[in-house]
Amino acid sequence: MFQKTVGFRVFFWASVVLIGGFVFLPLLWLINTALKPAAETFSLAFFSGPMTLDNLRGIVTDPKIMRYLLNSLVVSFSSSFLATAVCAFAGYSFSKFRYRGRKFVMGLFMMSQAFPQAILLLSIYVLMQKLGLLGSYYALMISYVVFTLPVGTWTLKTYFDQLPDSLIESAKIDGAGNFRIMWKIIFPMAVPGMVSIAIYGFVWSWNDLLYSMTLVTDTAKRTLASGLVMTFLGEASTNWGAMMAASVVSAVPVTIVFIFLQRYFIAGLTSGAVKG
Repeated sequence: MFQKTVGFRVFFWASVVLIGGFVFLPLLWLINTALKPAAETFSLAFFSGPMTLDNLRGIVTDPKIMRYLLNSLVVSFSSSFLATAVCAFAGYSFSKFRYRGRKFVMGLFMMSQAFPQAILLLSIYVLMQKLGLLGSYYALMISYVVFTLPVGTWTLKTYFDQLPDSLIESAKIDGAGNFRIMWKIIFPMAVPGMVSIAIYGFVWSWNDLLYSMTLVTDTAKRTLASGLVMTFLGEASTNWGAMMAASVVSAVPVTIVFIFLQRYFIAGLTSGAVKG
């Protein structure tokens, strides 16, 4: 049995502290700045000195920021739902059907991940312009589905590969069609995997800045990320306290989604790691 020496323990806990500080210190600094008065924004006091909720109160009572928040919720939930549905059907097709060009298309899915997002934006921008979708939520949702599709499809394909084909054969003997088999048998068994893809797609679209600033330029339609940048970052001055408070508020929906769905998310990501 491996013996944990004193040197190993010191190295382990030192690594935990360093990694934990690297991950959580920026978050704590963000919260600290959000709670500071405007005059104390650049002070080095860390959760000491005067604290105020004025920045947070100003954000939640600002109709423009709340409009950006609503826009982000609509786009993120819609794109997450669409991406999960498309990935589920694509993953099931790759896993349970055999047809010409299947492996080639699967390879294309993976190759799409090799291109930088900024490069793909050029073609997506032109495509949305030709389709007349530029400046609409549809342009954002389609873009987010495109970027969730490769990872989501391969993840769900791996999940569906574990489901025995005997289930499908038995359902066919009983007279069930392909759509009914997917809807009534396969998809209910793949809920953890589908939820993990839904969370992945939601977080991806919620945090996006590049596409939301490029594809949608109407102020009333901006999502939260681009709206915050355009509101608080300026050439002359930047309201850091309000921006940090807005960042805290923007993290709340993602945190709530993960808290309620974390058991499905973890189960979906770890499925297939251990074969029974």
